[in-house]
Amino acid sequence: MNTNDFVILPGSKTGTSVRLKAKTVRELQLEKVQLETENKEIEKKLRQLQSNMSREKEERKKSNAYHWKSGRAGPMTIQARLLSQSKANNNKV
Repeated sequence: MNTNDFVILPGSKTGTSVRLKAKTVRELQLEKVQLETENKEIEKKLRQLQSNMSREKEERKKSNAYHWKSGRAGPMTIQARLLSQSKANNNKV
């Protein structure tokens, strides 16, 4: 038996080891490299998205774009009154 075929897993009891085939170790190393590459690409996309969003936010502030403000209390319109009455009638049935 070759001692290089054994790897101690993190979080395992001291001295506990698992035998891994050389092919599996190579596969894990390749997967690690692939995941690191994907991680860098995703971080780059995230930074681009954040910069785009902050740029758009600044543009909206500069243009004083219209935004909705809360409504005001006032007399109900005829349509609103009829709608609320029909809802009340439906609840009674």
